Amino acid sequence: MPQTKAYAPGIYARSEELVQATRDLERKRTTEKEVERRREEDLGRLLEAQREAGLDYVSDGLLVWQDIFRPFAEASEGIEPGPLTRFLNTNTFFRAPSPAGGRVRLAEPLGEPYFAFSRLPAGEWVATLPSPHSFAALSTGGIEAEEIAANVIGPQIRHLAQRGCALVVLQEAALFGGNVDVSPLSRALDALESPLPLALQLPFGDAGEVLGELVELDVAAIGVDFYATDVEALPRPFPKTLLAGVIDSRNSLLEKPQEIARFAAELLGELEEGAELHLVPNGDLQFVPEKIARQKLALLGEAARITKEER
Repeated sequence: MPQTKAYAPGIYARSEELVQATRDLERKRTTEKEVERRREEDLGRLLEAQREAGLDYVSDGLLVWQDIFRPFAEASEGIEPGPLTRFLNTNTFFRAPSPAGGRVRLAEPLGEPYFAFSRLPAGEWVATLPSPHSFAALSTGGIEAEEIAANVIGPQIRHLAQRGCALVVLQEAALFGGNVDVSPLSRALDALESPLPLALQLPFGDAGEVLGELVELDVAAIGVDFYATDVEALPRPFPKTLLAGVIDSRNSLLEKPQEIARFAAELLGELEEGAELHLVPNGDLQFVPEKIARQKLALLGEAARITKEER
């Protein structure tokens, strides 16, 4: 029977206290030291919540990231943060990467505080990065996915490997709405030269139209939002590890672990020998209040526990 794991990649919800402290800093009503203290408190609660839930990989929640692209747009030569742009069909926005002239390259891999290396257990943590294809496709134009892969995301992945990262989840948000040509994505993935296993996750959207092509890509796992994708769209037997988006990150209603476990049991029967089932949220948990996000982590862990016991 395929192995089951559970974890929560992506940008995590910030507490009301941290959000307020960040706003106060912008209005010069508090200090950077106070914001950092609040952020450390949030990180500590997040790590503890994941441990209590028994999740298989730990995430630091990317608590200092404004959006999935901006840290790289700010840290790279030849790119800069551009106009505010709506992220998929959510009520959040990101700064679209824009060309700034010259060769594109990551000046220096992102370290602390973008990744909480000192708080993460070596070999047991998961990182989330933008897919290079998504980075280019959601830019203002003039940015090539292969160049982003070779000179920006690839160097960052190799840095993460040296810091004990176990798995990289690439967030791919540009294959919806009729844009189903996966060839540029395939070439970009080839240019990554990743030493770590890669998962390609399609958050908050119907992946059914492209799943047949995605399983041919050079990645270890594919992430599917099962709140938007019909399970009948899965190629069978599914030949790769499946990141099953079974926790709804855009809805505060709490899932029932027994129902998730029953669905997980169905999915386990659809996997090819050697593939694994990874239970995850269907996208960033930043879209629900932090209190709800913590409860969803607990539910995710409980669903995985039931699934493991009943298989």
